[in-house]
Amino acid sequence: MSDYAVFLRGINVSGRRLAMADLAECVAGAGFANVRTVLATGNVLLTADAPREQVASRFAAAVSDRFGFDARVFVKTVPEIRSLLAACPFGRQEQHDGADLHTYVTFASSAQTVDEVLTEAAGADRVSGAGDVLFWQTPKGSSLENPIAKALNRARFKEHSTTRNINTLDKLLTR
Repeated sequence: MSDYAVFLRGINVSGRRLAMADLAECVAGAGFANVRTVLATGNVLLTADAPREQVASRFAAAVSDRFGFDARVFVKTVPEIRSLLAACPFGRQEQHDGADLHTYVTFASSAQTVDEVLTEAAGADRVSGAGDVLFWQTPKGSSLENPIAKALNRARFKEHSTTRNINTLDKLLTR
């Protein structure tokens, strides 16, 4: 059995509302164990006796069938999340040019997607790619104006990535 963190893209934003209790019930009904949600943005912890690819496809199918939309999911093991957080090149509480910074972690469908986002947002500072994960920082209150956020919002990347504030991942590991 392995512990997984599953991140749904686009939950409780842009009009797609989903109660976390309903999501947990759906996922448990798909045969996953120890299901719990973290915050209201489509973060799910679960245990499964299956490889990541099967977890992703079974999870996405259950959500799509129950809620009627194509679910985009990104799956990591809990130990991978711990390793990612340890490898993050940015601190939790940093300042740059007098501004408080927020640190974000973007999960992408592939390392190629991360490379393409970095190319698209050439010249962006305070960003680092590591395989299929992108770490980036931006001053508090300006995340939508950040070149990385703008690139990630383009149609060619939108369905191939999902972003979480690093504090969300910290909370996930305490559950």
